[in-house]
Amino acid sequence: MLNKYKKISALTIIMLIAISVFGQNTTSPFSMYGIGDISNSGFARNLSMGGLTSSLYSPYHLNPGNPATYSAIGQNSFIFEIGATAKYLKLNTPKTEFDDFNANFSYIAIGFPVTKWWKAGVGLLPLSNIGYTIQENIVMDYDGSELTNTYTGEGGITNFYFDNSFKILKSLSIGVKLSYSFGPLVYKRVSASVNESSSSYIIRKDKANISSFNYKTGIHFHRKLSDKLFLNLGATYGIESELKATDHLFIINSVTRSSGSSLVDTLKDEIIHEGFLELPQSYSVGASLLINKKLELGVDYSKADWSESKYFGEDQNLADMERFMFGAEFTPDYTAISYLKIIRYRLGANLSKSYMVYEGSQLQSYEITAGVGLPLKRTPSIVNFALSYQKRSIPGIENLYENYFSFQFNMSLHAIWFKKRKWE
Repeated sequence: MLNKYKKISALTIIMLIAISVFGQNTTSPFSMYGIGDISNSGFARNLSMGGLTSSLYSPYHLNPGNPATYSAIGQNSFIFEIGATAKYLKLNTPKTEFDDFNANFSYIAIGFPVTKWWKAGVGLLPLSNIGYTIQENIVMDYDGSELTNTYTGEGGITNFYFDNSFKILKSLSIGVKLSYSFGPLVYKRVSASVNESSSSYIIRKDKANISSFNYKTGIHFHRKLSDKLFLNLGATYGIESELKATDHLFIINSVTRSSGSSLVDTLKDEIIHEGFLELPQSYSVGASLLINKKLELGVDYSKADWSESKYFGEDQNLADMERFMFGAEFTPDYTAISYLKIIRYRLGANLSKSYMVYEGSQLQSYEITAGVGLPLKRTPSIVNFALSYQKRSIPGIENLYENYFSFQFNMSLHAIWFKKRKWE
């Protein structure tokens, strides 16, 4: 794992979480593992349908989870998407409960045609997030002084991506995603010792700056099976990539005596590693079936081989991530005059295993999702809302788990480019 305090065992981490947790801008103390919490690769429509990305195909929504699906964009269409997410977290431990709320903008993206057979898109989307504060209080037996260790983490990795979809047959397209990944992964420990004569603070800050390119490919196939059935099939493959990383270590010692004098000493301020963070290969496969132009049902499976990932050549002691997703979207009658009949109603669920491992057991979660797509009258644009509830836990530890409640607002704005106006 990227956390450099390797003397802290997994059991110690769990104990520290149980002692005291303070919220920051993110979601979970479990984000201290690996590169943090891995973000969803889709937008509000994907989220409200259980996280489906591989096969979803629409001229009204962008689907960055599979670059091949951009072939659905109309010839003169321009799609702009922006999203904001609010999350409420409730953490239960054997000794206490903790809750936190945060909200922020999540992503921004555009999609557009380049030629009749080439569609493209660019956007900003988080790959991972880190944010936690954990406090440990220890009373020393030999002098009764109190030692407080505070562990914090912040930052994460963001992807600036360029999606390309090439239609090679009427019903078949392939896609390529080029992403530039960047951002800091910051881990900090403050050790404070206080007694009658002085107070001492040792501050250790470990900051890894990430900056490099990574790649993903996709394929999508669609076919009309009958007047009432339309089939979508999709798959992706994320190519194993090495992200350049520079690890800067900064340690200072600050002592304040009861007499009022103080001393600040920089113990270390240097780059200790220059190398690579390995993003593992990943893949997904999925299918969806549109029935009578009203009900779409879909299923997805994805996996990422994090057990093979290394950081500066060292094993991160992570496990492979797996996720099973199920989703549905129902539109009563997209040609109706009644507004209620043209609303998109969505439901979904997913089961997943994280890359975090504790005593041979992976952090697991299940999530239930729902949402609606509200068309703007006289335009193809849609305002989307997605709700989800997620529970994360480690098998064998009954009193340590997280409950997530998430709300996402998304605008999928659709415009027509280069349309010639006719004047009478």
